[in-house]
Amino acid sequence: MNVRVPTKFAHPLFFPDGQMRDTLPNEPFPRLLKHVPFYYDIVHIPPLPWEEIERSLPALVALWREEKEELELCFARRDRRAARSPIVRGLSYLLSALCWLNGQPATNVVRWEEMVAALPYKPANAVERLQFIFDRPDLYPAFVQLHELFVETEKLAGKQIAMKRGCLKRSSKPTF
Repeated sequence: MNVRVPTKFAHPLFFPDGQMRDTLPNEPFPRLLKHVPFYYDIVHIPPLPWEEIERSLPALVALWREEKEELELCFARRDRRAARSPIVRGLSYLLSALCWLNGQPATNVVRWEEMVAALPYKPANAVERLQFIFDRPDLYPAFVQLHELFVETEKLAGKQIAMKRGCLKRSSKPTF
């Protein structure tokens, strides 16, 4: 028996049949995301990853790096079909990471453009760049764009974490 995906998460790219598995492997955070996109955003089981970005965002980035390695092999073999699943997983990690960076869960993946546009902290032109990936998830340029978005999101996360810890000091003099 499969469990129906909540309507706001039932984007066909992530859940083509609108279903998610009812039995999940016993995997530590954040590995369940490899099996069910947006799992933690859907279930809201503590600890909530968007409340602990110091722990959750580096874990998501590590998950992305695994997918990136697989994608590099796929594209080296020119196997676009094999690249599609890791790119889609990576895209789901990025959407979660962007929301978590902003202290909230992903809430409406079906209308992801509005969800991302409303986030105060995100890479420049995030919606347009993500649209490119959504439109062509099996192409090498989409992989490159996804990787660049992850790099930029990781930098934003580092800044947010530093600010949260009070380590970022503001200079009274402008730097050029």
